[in-house]
Amino acid sequence: MSQDRNRNSEFGALFEAHLARLTTEFQIGDRVKGTVTAVDRNSIFVDIGARCDAVIDRSELQDETGQPKVKPGDPIEAFCIGTTDEGVRLTTRMSGKVADASLAEAYESGIPVEGRVMSERKGGYEVQVAGQNAFCPYSQMDTHRREPSAYLGERFTFVVTEYDDGGNLVLSRRRCLEQEQAAHRATLRQSLTEGAMVDGVVTRVMPFGAFVDLGAGVEGLVHVSELGWGRGIKAEEVVAAGQAVKVSVLKLDWDNNRISLSLRHAQQDPWDRLLAEGALVEGRRCQGTVTKLMPFGAFVELEPGIEGLVHVSRLGAGRRVGHPSEVLKEGDQVEVSVLHVDPEKRRISLTMEDTAGDLGPETLPPAAEPADGAAPDAGPAVRAGARLTGTVEGHRDFGVFVKLTEEQTGLLHISQVELQTTGNQGRALYRKFPPGSSLEVVVLAVDGRRISLTLPETLEREAERQQVSDFSDAGGASLGSLDGIFGGLKLE
Repeated sequence: MSQDRNRNSEFGALFEAHLARLTTEFQIGDRVKGTVTAVDRNSIFVDIGARCDAVIDRSELQDETGQPKVKPGDPIEAFCIGTTDEGVRLTTRMSGKVADASLAEAYESGIPVEGRVMSERKGGYEVQVAGQNAFCPYSQMDTHRREPSAYLGERFTFVVTEYDDGGNLVLSRRRCLEQEQAAHRATLRQSLTEGAMVDGVVTRVMPFGAFVDLGAGVEGLVHVSELGWGRGIKAEEVVAAGQAVKVSVLKLDWDNNRISLSLRHAQQDPWDRLLAEGALVEGRRCQGTVTKLMPFGAFVELEPGIEGLVHVSRLGAGRRVGHPSEVLKEGDQVEVSVLHVDPEKRRISLTMEDTAGDLGPETLPPAAEPADGAAPDAGPAVRAGARLTGTVEGHRDFGVFVKLTEEQTGLLHISQVELQTTGNQGRALYRKFPPGSSLEVVVLAVDGRRISLTLPETLEREAERQQVSDFSDAGGASLGSLDGIFGGLKLE
């Protein structure tokens, strides 16, 4: 029994010591730190080292969807607004009599206060805080300026930046927003990854794109080229301020506070859809819009994000066309037929040669007829766009002569050849194309007996270069390469 009495005595002493360490008195305006112990439908309970947990209204710490922003175990900092029989009442924002009694302390310690925007005045806004009139400059109301009507009559949290006994009270809401942004950015930095799909709200629409709020004012930019799959998109035609959107994270640059987003990558790729539907079939007729004219052909948009190339040799319906501008201009609505589809490279070759005929939508276009009335067995037709195999016949410093038929010889000019040398280029041509060797070439132009040639790989490089320089903002559409340009041609 003596041991039990000793144990009870020790426990009583420890309990009394614990009670002695508990804070029993709190003054209105006291700043306290604690730990969240529980969250229920109406209240959040906080251990602040008192005899019982303090209470905060749940409405102060919940998001737009009504979900609490804190959970048991989270540290929290708040202010005493009074005591009741049930315990200490806390708030995370100073308002009412708390703010009235402690504006000086709020100024000294940076405690946030709550105020209501009453009216607009020269240089900013008049804000009422705890029955006192205060001033918030335009530059301190938000991280970026909006219409005054967006603030009038609303209640916000502010920081006191100037205070004196004469009644001079200056506020800043921007500092509160920036603190929230910094905290939210730190959270996003841990959770956000490139390629993730996230929800946001459009805040501003500019000619170069749209800014999207990812939460607590943390913004990312959707460049105009990422707003959709089509070409020539205007931001104001796609999104509007206040619109909720789902975006894909393209790039995160936390050091420079830049987040690049994409709206189109959050949508279905039109190529995937058309391939799944089986809509891209050779021989199909389509309506399209001419988007770009190049020396080698015309690009035609079949639908947003889907473009094909009509090679210059397929523009004239049987007659020679020197440049696409002779028969087309950008913006023209045209009817084309699909010659060839390369699903892997996502390239489409088109033709306008048979669109005036009577082909069905799924029939293949007819083979090209020999030029100049030549008989079918008269050998290959030497015409612009034809891919031929000839024989190296001779060399000059300015190029190589290639025999194409018994009566026709073309010139492969040195400018059409990529030579890895800084020395004698004529000698380099001789070594690269020995006399009598076979050589595959593409006819650039035929002017009487003068035939200009190029190499397939030269056209490949030119087409790829044009894609990079002229179509980098084409909504991600992959356009023609040599295979795309000549894939559907009948090469003789």
